Amino acid sequence: MIIQVTDASHAGEARRHAAVYSEKLNFEERPRGALAIVVTEIVSNIVKHAGSGTVILESFGCLNDCGVRVMALDKGAGIKDLTAALQDGHSTAGTAGNGLGAIKRLSDVFDIYTVPGAGTAVLAEVWSSNKISRHASGLDVGVVSIPIKGEQDCGDGWGAKETAESVLLMVVDGLGHGILAAEAAREAERVFTASRTDSPAMILQDAHDALKKTRGAAMAVASLNLERGIMKFAGVGNISASIIAPATRRGMASHNGIVGHQIQKVQEFTFPWAKESMLIMHSDGVNTRWDLKPYPGIWSRHPALMAGLLFRDFSRERDDVTVLVAKNREDACGPCN
Repeated sequence: MIIQVTDASHAGEARRHAAVYSEKLNFEERPRGALAIVVTEIVSNIVKHAGSGTVILESFGCLNDCGVRVMALDKGAGIKDLTAALQDGHSTAGTAGNGLGAIKRLSDVFDIYTVPGAGTAVLAEVWSSNKISRHASGLDVGVVSIPIKGEQDCGDGWGAKETAESVLLMVVDGLGHGILAAEAAREAERVFTASRTDSPAMILQDAHDALKKTRGAAMAVASLNLERGIMKFAGVGNISASIIAPATRRGMASHNGIVGHQIQKVQEFTFPWAKESMLIMHSDGVNTRWDLKPYPGIWSRHPALMAGLLFRDFSRERDDVTVLVAKNREDACGPCN
């Protein structure tokens, strides 16, 4: 769910959507109340300090995480003194100053990225009470996936799951947008979730067979083995995928075709995966000319926050958008080198 924020009344809209998510996830009273406060403060901060911006609300279940993610994106003045801004009682707008401090305190995951004069991005996650152990894979994954303006159904999709040896990641883009594109994306997600193989090529072939009853899709799958330090990748259609490091960017090739209708070739490629590697996959709703160099300090931020910044600054605004970012946790890369 995406909410364009222009005034304080949008806090109520955000709370209503957050309540729906928390109910579906069977939140207990504490996380339910915390989520309501978090979304209220996030919207209030945008209005007071940036004038306008975007709030993205979504429930998630990814690599043993389960909860509601709230992301605020604006292109306002940014925050000059972030350390002070995170202290309760600090305010530059004549208010009580409980905004960022309250959001951080009530969130199970909190991250923020700001550049003076270039806007701010805030990430807050509130987890459900039945959450199990986090980060078993040693990989952090963050995703933004939203429909084109005016549509309720997102024609893009994604997946992330663990197997005995690997972490599998997938992005799919149903042809066009709207309900028919969404049907293709949901079917690809179903095949990905049900698959028992670590092979991206085999998953794509299974999806090709299953999507024949739909309008088809572009789709790419990556299989990451942290212990061996390798990534296998296969793609069909215009899903962009890159392995990047602070000084390098390596694109991964997909073959032409439409999953479910016409595939000329499914080919699996193998790439090295190092401790500093990061995977970025996205649908064609994002301009491929993105670059992380203008974002000082971005490498230490949560991958969901990075996905949000790429959405904010490089969305084409004429199609559904999905951005998936995955990177190693600093303490859990195993023998990657």
